[in-house]
Amino acid sequence: MTSNRMTARIEISIKYRVQMGLILLGMFFVNSNIIAQTKEWDTETTKDGKVTVNSRISKRTDDKGEEVQLIEYEATTTASVGFRNCISVVKDVSKHKEFMDDELSKKVETISDNEWVIYYYTNSPWPMPDNDTVAKMDFSEDETEGVATFTVTAAPSMFEMGDVDRMTYYNVTYVFKDLGNGEVEMTVIGKMSPTVQAPAWMISSWFPEGPADILRGIVKLALNEN
Repeated sequence: MTSNRMTARIEISIKYRVQMGLILLGMFFVNSNIIAQTKEWDTETTKDGKVTVNSRISKRTDDKGEEVQLIEYEATTTASVGFRNCISVVKDVSKHKEFMDDELSKKVETISDNEWVIYYYTNSPWPMPDNDTVAKMDFSEDETEGVATFTVTAAPSMFEMGDVDRMTYYNVTYVFKDLGNGEVEMTVIGKMSPTVQAPAWMISSWFPEGPADILRGIVKLALNEN
């Protein structure tokens, strides 16, 4: 989403980012004339100056040869938090809903000590339909460099279908670097296509605070880890 909305990741966070009036206007997103795209990267900093967010809204060609929206973002911050605590938070998939703003997040299969199949359910605000995401999450750590990486990649066929649309293009990466001074550099990188196309101005309203809230949520949970 994320990082999920937006897609799962973008659609989910629109809940608290878009005013009701904008949501009502969103009823008209079926008109392709209002689905403008921004092909250049936009760089913004949150109001508190703590998080830098790069974002872009463009298009890609899907497996069916159709053009669909592509939403990309990268958010980076530094926080006074435990490196191991950050790893613990992201490994606990049940906590993802707390920083991705999903209705449900759970682990559905353990492939190995560092690989899992995970599931998100997103209860989207009207008029957007609910959706879910099935993904494979991988963890790796470079102990020499003090860097931990989680990659979350859509794997729609790895869990049974429900009665909602499923995201099929979803990639989120979390990178944590131990700075060795009690601080951790945190980055979340997202690339996804929502289940429905929305106006660029609606998606843009999620930046920069949406990705920043993902990082803030991880920090909040990490600070509460024992």
